Amino acid sequence: MRVASGFTLIELLVALAIFAVMATLAFGSLGQAVAQSEALDASQQRWSALKRAVRLIENDFAQLRPRPVRSILGQDYDPALDASAAELILTRGGWLNPALLPRAELQRVRYRLIDGRLLREHWPVLDRISATQPAGELLLADVQRLRVEFLPARRLGANAWMDFWPPSGAAADSLPVAVRFSLAVAGSEEITRLIEVGP
Repeated sequence: MRVASGFTLIELLVALAIFAVMATLAFGSLGQAVAQSEALDASQQRWSALKRAVRLIENDFAQLRPRPVRSILGQDYDPALDASAAELILTRGGWLNPALLPRAELQRVRYRLIDGRLLREHWPVLDRISATQPAGELLLADVQRLRVEFLPARRLGANAWMDFWPPSGAAADSLPVAVRFSLAVAGSEEITRLIEVGP
């Protein structure tokens, strides 16, 4: 009689057990690789948003213009740069106009920090009325601190950094000679920039 050759039941069970262990290890490694890739993507998005926010703030301060704007009621003028603890409003130049729209190259910009979210808003016109609403965007979330300081010109009688603007008795079109800001976001070190304000 011929003996039939083949795998025994024990051999099949051992092979299945080895395959199951290898498949479990492979899927675990794949899951870790996917999780690491997602964490890396999230980190890159956070760094890109932080880099963009710092660049926007730097550009806005570097493009400061001494152009006050009419108040909403039209009776007096708001300063070209108005900084308090709650918000920072400025007039900047260099607003690109690739579509050649009938508007100025100056732009009125406002920064606000609300519940850890840094917002940047701008108005379509400088001298606005109460119905003119700003367009805005969320620059950063998880902002722990934003500090802006201003160095006044010597003719204003002060030579120390100030955390508000304009100084007492300064004209509405007065600007500092330099601006320093510090930005602290969760998960990163504090970023500090010093910007010279152009004439």
